[in-house]
Amino acid sequence: MEQARGIIVKTLTILAGFWLSDLAAARVQAGIAAGESMERIIDGMTIMLQHPLALGFDRTSLLCGLGGACTVGLFHLYRWSMRRNWRDGEEYGSARWSTSREMAPYTDRDTRQNLQMTATEGLSLDAQATRRNLNTTVIGGSGSGKTATHVIPNILKGSMNYACTDPKGELYAKTGGKLEKMGYTVKQLDLVDLTSETKFNPMRYIDPDKPDVAIMRLVTNIMDNTNGSTPKEHQTDDFWTKSERSLLTALTAFVYYLPDDILEDCLHITGVRGEHTVHLNAVADMRDLLEASEQDETKESQVDAVARTATEIYEETRTEWEHEGADHDDPDLREAWRLAQGLKFAARQYRPFTQGAGETKKGIIISLGVRLAPLTVGPVREILSDDNLGIDRIGGYADEHKGGYKHPNGKTAIFLALPDEDPTFNFLAAIFYQCLFDSIIRRCRTYPGECLATPLHCFLDEFANVGRIPNFDKLIATIRSRRVSVSVILQTIAQLKTIYKDSWETIPGNSDTILYLGGNEQSTHKYISEALGKATIDTKTHGQTKGKSGSYSTNFQMSGRELLTPDEVRALDNRYCILFIRGAKPVMDLKYELTEHPAIRYTVDGGGAPYIHHGHNTAPAIPGIPFFQVISADETNKEKETAA
Repeated sequence: MEQARGIIVKTLTILAGFWLSDLAAARVQAGIAAGESMERIIDGMTIMLQHPLALGFDRTSLLCGLGGACTVGLFHLYRWSMRRNWRDGEEYGSARWSTSREMAPYTDRDTRQNLQMTATEGLSLDAQATRRNLNTTVIGGSGSGKTATHVIPNILKGSMNYACTDPKGELYAKTGGKLEKMGYTVKQLDLVDLTSETKFNPMRYIDPDKPDVAIMRLVTNIMDNTNGSTPKEHQTDDFWTKSERSLLTALTAFVYYLPDDILEDCLHITGVRGEHTVHLNAVADMRDLLEASEQDETKESQVDAVARTATEIYEETRTEWEHEGADHDDPDLREAWRLAQGLKFAARQYRPFTQGAGETKKGIIISLGVRLAPLTVGPVREILSDDNLGIDRIGGYADEHKGGYKHPNGKTAIFLALPDEDPTFNFLAAIFYQCLFDSIIRRCRTYPGECLATPLHCFLDEFANVGRIPNFDKLIATIRSRRVSVSVILQTIAQLKTIYKDSWETIPGNSDTILYLGGNEQSTHKYISEALGKATIDTKTHGQTKGKSGSYSTNFQMSGRELLTPDEVRALDNRYCILFIRGAKPVMDLKYELTEHPAIRYTVDGGGAPYIHHGHNTAPAIPGIPFFQVISADETNKEKETAA
């Protein structure tokens, strides 16, 4: 279309050249024939435009018209030959800082419907309007304000469901009270003091349609985030890791598929009767049976007997299933065949372990015991003994059991308190998020639009301490369509490289927002500097020559320069931050000031009491006047409270 338009314009200008030249030639000839002076002829040129059709068709006029057309044509030819891709002022780069007007399309006028990024800028929760996902990578060193300027302000808005990694449990104490007042169901899984009333059973969230796959993913998670005790001479041998993985998969599958009465009465594994009581504790207990059996290598262990029996059950059930007159629609037969296949899967995973030598088997059992050592801690076993988190119901529908899908569940906020000085139990955090994402994706397949009724945002604070979440680099790209988003919060880029190695770029690459809050790590400075890009600037050079006939000169030219060099990124004022939104120029702005939040008075930072679940302590944390002046209860502040 653009090319056709250009051809038409050029043709019309050539015809115009012919017309003007012919008309002028006819006027000149008429003036000469009338004996007019040249001045009078030139003055009369304007009169000829009053008669645009008074063309001359004699030889001279036609030749002049043709000459005018050729002149215009040659002009177009010259322009075509001199065509260049000029980008004035951008010869070496087009980087610059964005303006507030350019950022306006990404921000909702209702501040409650934004993810707050800086003091003035936020990203609208309406992903369809902005065509940007809500995944955010937050980078900031210790003391840069990651929690105070990003996590807490957004939680206090109460616009979504939340799942938060909570180092030391401070988020729960600061925001839980406000969230409960807003109608949230607030839960805390406490791995700091291990005194949580909340229980978490990962095996409850195993996909019933594909249990074998889910079991292998759970085992992979445990293996990736725990350390065994492989003998030093075999630490580079992949055999030991694979053997541990196979044995742990077998034990987990046996616990999942075996009936409760066999686990209790035959294997003497207690605490497994009732709904949702198949748990990781039973896996650790079954490993202990192996350790006891290895004291006498000639004696068949109880687990060996289970594996042998499982194979026999499979063969018997297969014969019945493949019988010519078998009723495959019989629910009892179908369930028996499903369990038999599961037991066969467990037995196959267990077989490589049985083929090892005595000392090798002992080494594998001991190493696996070291991995599962946290499951022997009494408070941890109590937390894992049941489940009342209900993470598969977050953001779903209250009437889904009726197939109504009309009434969204009430909002939920779950805080996962992790110790920041001891990573012993951090593998449970990786398991928690794996169960959360897997169960939500599975549940969303049955929801209208295959997405949550109410969006969920996960604040993965101190992301490096969470451990490696299986397939997280792929999940971050797919959960967006389910109305699930994450804030990956790091201290440095190096932390991400350490955990996810070759695939680390996928995580910030699938985050449409990157927020840099400052730091002191060289690779991070370089990463931010390169992300900002280069700008075209004017430079001035001076030259001086000394001697008898010395001279001095000043030259001006353009050159390229990083918008901020790595050393300038390092020296960024701690009051400022840098915001990247996909498709927009970067923003340098002041960090969000928590004290400006309308709901600050409900937090400890605003003089409120720490949140205690089911508690009634409303006394200020600091006696007398609050550290930050409490807003008076007038109509204006009621509006602010509502907006919060």
